[in-house]
Amino acid sequence: MNNEIPLNEIIEDLQGLEPKILEYEKKYRLLSPYFHKLYKAGKLEEHWDFQNWAGLYEIKLDRLAEYKQKLAEVLTALPLVDTVEEDFLVHV
Repeated sequence: MNNEIPLNEIIEDLQGLEPKILEYEKKYRLLSPYFHKLYKAGKLEEHWDFQNWAGLYEIKLDRLAEYKQKLAEVLTALPLVDTVEEDFLVHV
């Protein structure tokens, strides 16, 4: 069975996750990468918000990884004026 998620669904998922993640960042005044590192290291108290935030952020990370795998497909559809080196978009 093919469990590959279509590109448009990956983008929809990412766009749907973002407002929810931003709410937590605003509420706790902490950007998600910093929160996630604290959470994974067990530095935060058990809290429903933190569990939910971590879950949303981990889904975001998974979808970003899936998107990066499909990036070549995206680039071929763009009207580029020059070729894009393989590592050009690695650290975006």
